[in-house]
Amino acid sequence: MHRYTSILLFFLFLQLFFAVQPCHRVVTSAAAGGRWQLLQKSIGIVAMHMQLLNNDRVVIYDRTDFGRSNLSLPHGKCRNNSWELVIKYDCTAHSVEYDVLANKFRPLMVQTDVWCSSGAVVPDGSLVQTGGFTDGERKVRTFYPCNGDCDWVETGDGLKARRWYATNHILPDGKQIIIGGRRQFNYEFYPKTSSPDVYTLPFLAQTNDLDSENNLYPFVFLNSDGNLFIFANNRAILFDYKTGKVVKTYPAIPGGDPRSYPSTGSAVLLPLKNLDAATIEAELLVCGGAPKGSFEMATKRKSAERKFLKALDTCGRIKINEPNPQWVMETMPCSRVMGDMTLLPNGVVLIINGAGDGTAGWENGRSPALNPVLYWPGGAAGSRFEPLNPSTIPRMYHSTAILLRDGRVLVGGSNPHSGYEFTGVLFPTELSLEAFSPPYLDSKNKYLRPKIVSSTASKGSAVALIGTLLKAASHF
Repeated sequence: MHRYTSILLFFLFLQLFFAVQPCHRVVTSAAAGGRWQLLQKSIGIVAMHMQLLNNDRVVIYDRTDFGRSNLSLPHGKCRNNSWELVIKYDCTAHSVEYDVLANKFRPLMVQTDVWCSSGAVVPDGSLVQTGGFTDGERKVRTFYPCNGDCDWVETGDGLKARRWYATNHILPDGKQIIIGGRRQFNYEFYPKTSSPDVYTLPFLAQTNDLDSENNLYPFVFLNSDGNLFIFANNRAILFDYKTGKVVKTYPAIPGGDPRSYPSTGSAVLLPLKNLDAATIEAELLVCGGAPKGSFEMATKRKSAERKFLKALDTCGRIKINEPNPQWVMETMPCSRVMGDMTLLPNGVVLIINGAGDGTAGWENGRSPALNPVLYWPGGAAGSRFEPLNPSTIPRMYHSTAILLRDGRVLVGGSNPHSGYEFTGVLFPTELSLEAFSPPYLDSKNKYLRPKIVSSTASKGSAVALIGTLLKAASHF
């Protein structure tokens, strides 16, 4: 049924292509270009990390060493941690649970520093979150979805290696693989399996740039053959995590510029098309980043010597299962670093947030990228990008965007500072939450939206419905 579901989603959400406009345009109308809505002026913390759970609640957290947040913990709770670098006795929250349907939030209590940690949702619906900074670098934290007063559960040093800027990916057996992190050229699994607990991954050492790294938060995707596609810096491998062997080495992305943190680009696995074929066509899209040397130039000790290089304006696509895969390059309407990419329900990619110049890190970004951009994977080459209506809120370092079940995109975060800074800075700490409604939610497109007409559907009825949609699509 996956084949029919994929086709159904594609045609249910099929829309007319809109003319590509200049990236710097200013639009206030909601028609055709999407609509912005301010949900919360302040949730008290920075939405540095966000994860949607199966009960339409979003777990949000920033870091415990920003100082006191703007949200108090309930019932006199306080965090007393001798490891803490900033405030050892802190009665404010650094995590919240956001109720999407009610548009309300409540404070949560996280014990150890989750700054630049990682995690994944496991089969029972809970968020298993790992690593972080200082006292959090080996910790494992779990948040179980509930409709009451549940909170984070911390299980201690569940990791064998320090994991800061690592990447987690859920595996077919329900376990997580945790890859890399600062000065960690290895991977491990959680929950723990057999010994040894940490396995070397030379690829991460090979992609490590002196002084800037550029191989942190690697892009990881599970391929249709069960292996992992791992992209770090400017190149990628296909990796058999069960045997620890590299199955395939891909060519470096043209231009050779880095795409991983701190030269932070973003990536998505495009919708699979031929699920019944002997070899499934899996295609990756990597967009944005920063040119070589960008981090070094932005972090010069003398402010007069600091330069913020223009971010990359290119995307690369690669079909990872082909015998001789090659990158196909495209140019975005504008440059972007620290952007977020989200695959929408219609198979179109949303590119949002970030900056036009500089790199990730403290105050290293300039020229906010306010316009989201749609990327239509099936469009004609040269006309796949569509700039949308801009936000008025810069979303720089430590920003996030996730797809909600109603089709909107939840957008939050931005704090390029080592603490909460609201005045006297170029880009103040941002505590707000916005919702971006892509063009498919515009009222003029409501005839394209699916309607549930029955709680049960046979394979035959699905095929019949697809046939009807195919006929309708032929008139576009």
